This record gives sequence, structure tokens and C-alpha cells, in this order.
Amino acid sequence: MVATGSPEATKAAVEILEMGGNAIDAAVAAALTLGVVDAQSSGIGGSTNILIYLAYGRTLAVDGTSRTPMAVDIERFREFKNSGRTFGYEAIAVPTTLATLEYARGRYGTFEMATLLQPAIEIAEHGYPLSKIQTIKIRKYYDDIMNSSAYMRSLVLEDGRIIGKPGDRQCQPDLANTYRRIAAEGVRSFYFGNIANEIEADMIRGGGFLRKSDLGRVSVREVQPLYTNYRGFDVFTFPPPGGGAGVVSILNLLETFPSDFLAAYSAERHHVLLETFRIAAADAQKAVGRQRISGVDPLSKRHARNRAKLIAPGVMVPKELFSTSLDPECTRSGENTTQVSVADSRGNVVSLTQTLSRSFGAKAATRGLGFPYNNFLAPFAADKSQCPGYLRPDTPIMTNMSPTIVLKDGRLFAALGSPGSNKIPPLVSEVISNMVDRNMGVRDAVTAPRVLWGGDPPAAAYIEVFDPITKKDIRALRRMGFADITDLRYPPSGKTKMGDFGAINAVAYDPETRIFTGVGDPRRYGSAMGPRVVPVRD
Repeated sequence: MVATGSPEATKAAVEILEMGGNAIDAAVAAALTLGVVDAQSSGIGGSTNILIYLAYGRTLAVDGTSRTPMAVDIERFREFKNSGRTFGYEAIAVPTTLATLEYARGRYGTFEMATLLQPAIEIAEHGYPLSKIQTIKIRKYYDDIMNSSAYMRSLVLEDGRIIGKPGDRQCQPDLANTYRRIAAEGVRSFYFGNIANEIEADMIRGGGFLRKSDLGRVSVREVQPLYTNYRGFDVFTFPPPGGGAGVVSILNLLETFPSDFLAAYSAERHHVLLETFRIAAADAQKAVGRQRISGVDPLSKRHARNRAKLIAPGVMVPKELFSTSLDPECTRSGENTTQVSVADSRGNVVSLTQTLSRSFGAKAATRGLGFPYNNFLAPFAADKSQCPGYLRPDTPIMTNMSPTIVLKDGRLFAALGSPGSNKIPPLVSEVISNMVDRNMGVRDAVTAPRVLWGGDPPAAAYIEVFDPITKKDIRALRRMGFADITDLRYPPSGKTKMGDFGAINAVAYDPETRIFTGVGDPRRYGSAMGPRVVPVRD
């Protein structure tokens, strides 16, 4: 079963499964295809984190965290920040997606990279239909795109100026050619060879800090996932510098409340969710360095029991009771990210999340290569006095990406993840709670109305108001002290804010029926599909 943010990417992964590839092969093919059909959210100019459960029982994390370039110039970066821009060559960090996908494929896949690139090459060459969510995002960032280079505009807009309509066919011949070069020359070309030379030359012309030497230093690591047990379910998620600490913290807090309470729709239940999200956001920052709070591990069950005592019925917890010295603005990652979840018939499972940070990242692309670069440096501060997240050379980029795998009795229960910036840990945790506490199938768990916390600042709750969540619940939360609530009524009118509520793409397995289920989140027009035939390969 495959679930991704695009039908083309889902079909590419299914094609690989039908050829006899495993879940790792399929996930890599989907990720490469998303670089074509969802270039606003991901691609080889960004970064990727992968969680893998292998059929023989091992769970591991492939850490593709991007880093800041060695040649960062603080004075020029200060000028960039003072200009108020969030995009441009100065915002580009080291792209690591291709190296991460190659590491996962080389260690745990069964196909060569050239084979896994082929579906993406064909789609880039022959075109794909523009989706509704893509046109919405292009419209949102239209002014920024128009202020980018003529080449970047040509990759996104018709004739470099016109926003296409949903269904319009879009081709990416330059990216198809780049993928062909990688298939022929190997991934090393991107980090050490001719492609790396072209990237460096463009960075020098554009005023970026990235250099070929940074590409050559890219090192993908294999690390231990974070783990917690939630009411008998084994939950593995991505460790720092990813966002899984938030998932562990939230689930530990929720476990202190009865399942029956969390299963019932009520303003009281929504209040508890919002408070656990707020507390976990503060504690997860401390967990990045495994810093102890009052002598206790911030990701422990004991700490969660103590923290849950802060939550009193009907009253919003005062911020000062759990504030941290780290301003979330300094570690905020972008909202345009994408999720791939795959399970194969052998028992292998992959949850993969990748991003460019903001939509189309830095709004910069090297002529002839056909992909946009990330803008991971944009949230950094130029001075240490402003923020602990100030810009320094060779610093890992913190993200909220939280690819997660849940097991029951050693078998897949669910694999999931989401875009959504600092809302990602609440998104993942809420869907897990829906499945465990409410006994929902994965489809209902994903499509159920969401209650989320968007960080502090902005101190904002995000709530979907459709049955059984009502306007009455919103009024009750406002009385508790939640003054800043973004509430989305259905059907949404005008410019949709559905994307603000994430996009969980998930797969699940029922051992009793031996049936796989997948769901692509309808909020961003996700897609799920299983293969028709799975051949046996030696």
C-alpha cells in the first residue's frame, strides 16, 4: 500500500512494487516523483528524513538533515534579514535529499537508482496535470515568484507570468534531463561532479553561500528512532533534529487521560488536546539536547504525569508555567512539506517526509537543472543576542518533520506523517489517538475534524468546525482563554485554508483480515493505492 501527496507519485511507487521492489524502493521512487509533480514542497534541492521498519523486526531512522554552508557571511546575511526577504540565494542551505534517498536505497532497497528515477523522468518529460492545491499555493506566493529570476518563473508560471488552471498539463524537461544525468553518472555527480560544478557557479553568481565543498561534505547518518509505548502500541518517530520529540511528549501526556474521555467529542477534550500540544512544544525544545527538567527526562512518562497536572478543567494554562527561553520563531520550519508512507507484502514499512521549507523554497533555481532550492536559512537570526538559533557555519537545520511508524505485537499498525511546520507533532499524535482511543480505521482517523496548536507565537489554535465539532465548542474554548482561534467551516468559502490543517498520508494493516489500507489526506488532495500484482523476486 502506498499513500503520498500526489496520484503520480503514488502510481510511481505502485509501479515499483508491481515490478517486485520493496517498500524502500517504492518510497524512493515516490520521493523522486514528488520532486517533479510537487516541486513547491519537495525535491532534490531540499532535505528528507526517513523512518524504516524492516521485516525482520528492526526500526531505524535515516537522517538527511541539511546543514548551513561553511562560507556563510554574517554581514551579508544580516543585510538579507534586514531587507525582510524570506527567499533568495542567501537563504539556501545544503541540499541533502538525493544523498538520503541513495543511502536508503543502497542499504535497504533492491533496485538501482536509475530504475527508480525512470517513472519521474517520464512524468517530467511528458507532463502531469496541475492540481488545485498547487494553483492555490502559486497564487499565495505569486509576488515572490515574480520577484525571482526569469528561469525560476519559467518553471512555475506559463510564459513566466500566468498561473495555470487545475488540470493544465505541466512539463519539466530540464528536470527530466537532470534526472537522466543522475541515472547515467550516479548520485556522486550531484555532490562531487559536473552537476556540483554547475550548482557552485550559480551560487557564486546569485550571491549564495553554498559551495561544492559543502556538497562534498554531505554525510547521511543512520540513527536510533525515538520510542514510546502508547496504551500498548509501540510508537517509533524521528529524533532531533527532526520533530519526533513532540510526538513522544504529546502521546505521553495524552496517556494520562482515559481513552473514553479522549474518544468523546467535547470542548473539554479539545481543551486537553490544545494544552498537551502547548506543553509538549515547550518540553520538546528541551528534549533536543536531552536536557533534564527538574532532574527528569522531558520525554519520560514520569515527566508527563507531572506536566499533566498543569491542566485544570475550563482554564487555559498560563504560558509562564511552561515557557522556555527558546523562541519558536528561531526554529520554525516551513509549512510546505510532503509525506510518503509505504508498506510492502514482505513486512517492510517506510515513513518518509521531505521539504523545501517554504513553497518553492528559496524561489531560486540553477538554469538548466530544473529544480528549486530550499530556503532553510530564512528562519535563522543574524545575531546570537537575538535568538539561540542564530546563523553559524555547518549547523544542522532543525525541523518539525516527524515520520512515524506504529506497531502492535510486532506488526504494522500505521505509518504516517504530515506537512504543517510546528503543527506536525500535534497532527501525527491526534491521528494516532483517533485510531487507538477512538478505535477508528485509518480513513476516519485522518478525515476526522482536527484540533491543533500553531505555536507560541503566534498563540493560535486551529480548529475544523464540522460535525461533531460545533460553534458552541469554539465559544467554550474562547471562554477558557483561547482568544486566537483559526476556525475553518465546511464547506470552506473563498480562498481555502484546508492546507493549514496538514496532510496526513498514512498506511495501515489489519492482521485479522490481512488487508492493507491507505489514505491520502483530502485536505491537500492526497492519494493512496495498492499494487494489483506483487511478483515474487529472489
